[in-house]
Amino acid sequence: MSDVTTTDPWQMIFDKAGDLADSLLHEQPKSEFDAVDFEEKVVSVLKKIAYGEVNPREDWSVIIRPVNKKSKLDEEIEKHFEIALRQAVFVRVIFEYDMQKIRANFPEVSQRSMLLRSGEEMLDALSCAQQHATAWRLLKEVRDKSFEARSRNASRVKDEIKEEKKVMLRSMIEPSIERLRPPGGWLTPVLASQDIAKYIVDIFDNLPLSFSMGKDEMSQEIHRLIVKDSRFRKAYETNAKEPIVDPVKMRRVIVKFGYNDQE
Repeated sequence: MSDVTTTDPWQMIFDKAGDLADSLLHEQPKSEFDAVDFEEKVVSVLKKIAYGEVNPREDWSVIIRPVNKKSKLDEEIEKHFEIALRQAVFVRVIFEYDMQKIRANFPEVSQRSMLLRSGEEMLDALSCAQQHATAWRLLKEVRDKSFEARSRNASRVKDEIKEEKKVMLRSMIEPSIERLRPPGGWLTPVLASQDIAKYIVDIFDNLPLSFSMGKDEMSQEIHRLIVKDSRFRKAYETNAKEPIVDPVKMRRVIVKFGYNDQE
């Protein structure tokens, strides 16, 4: 059985949040940020979270609304930037502090559910960061550039968000295979895919950024990954009653009967 106390499945979410924070900071005008400011800004956010000056979970209920007054535009741009960066840094806090504390201070039998809850909070924080980063970028385009530039940027951001959703889905499958394993192990990849899809859909339904894939479509995608992707197949077979049996590939054999005219 795989190690239920590992934080490895959440490493991708941690990496994505780090990439987002780096992108946010480097997209700032050089007149506002220089190379030294990048790390100082992250450290400043970390301190505010650690000292309880801000509660990152409160950002999850912030509703993004249209900006109708030009005088409010700069204020909203700044607000979305601060929330996006804070949430990206919060992912780092959960991964580097909360998860390590769980592994160091709690027995293994308790760690599985606790790590999963922390992982779900990482997903909440990353989704919130993505949502506000998108709003920040689009409002900047409204303020600074033409309609054509805004349209191009909106399309690019939509593609980025779509890719992030795929990463979040993949990051949830492996721990779910272990967590939802029935007594005696999974009977078939189909049953595993259906149960895991229902569980993940329930999680994404509570995220601030909607996930368009329905349960049936997600079940099909999970089944494809379990059967075709070596990483997920290994995780499944570790927690299954029987290994996956691949369909026998039949070769069509053509037998030719002929006569030799010279015989």
